[in-house]
Amino acid sequence: MTTLTEDDVLEQLDAQRDLRSFMTTAHTILLQGIKRFLPSLFVNNDEEIVEYAVKPLLAQSGPLDDIEVALRLIYALGKMDKWLYADITHFSRFCQYLNEQETVPGFADDITWDFISNVNSITRNATLYGALESMKFADFAAWSEVRFSAMVKTAMALAVTAILKELTP
Repeated sequence: MTTLTEDDVLEQLDAQRDLRSFMTTAHTILLQGIKRFLPSLFVNNDEEIVEYAVKPLLAQSGPLDDIEVALRLIYALGKMDKWLYADITHFSRFCQYLNEQETVPGFADDITWDFISNVNSITRNATLYGALESMKFADFAAWSEVRFSAMVKTAMALAVTAILKELTP
């Protein structure tokens, strides 16, 4: 499994043109981050344990290939803060919701605003969240959907990178 740099993550997310593809890419990246983090919970660099016990657990269609199951395990072992668990779960469930929709909402839609308003890694950054909030609720003359959408997309990409930093083994 290749390790993505912060620049790789930001490039991949920036390349997505709609909310569904963005969230699907973010979900995939977060799952990779979790899979990189999980082995550090089990072993102290014992190659045999990694090969015969950990790799099958993390393999595609293995029990820990599901982001929800892997998150619960990490959280239950006390290796993840509650806010981080909540953020990753929120990303996962929003992605799942979007994949079930016929019409994909945009980055500037109210449902996306509700999503980012509940992501701790965005709301804890007072400067970023304050700028988003002031643009969202500005009068019509100052508001530009294209600028706001780009700002929301950037905030979400920064949230993914902040989460990945927390998942460093």
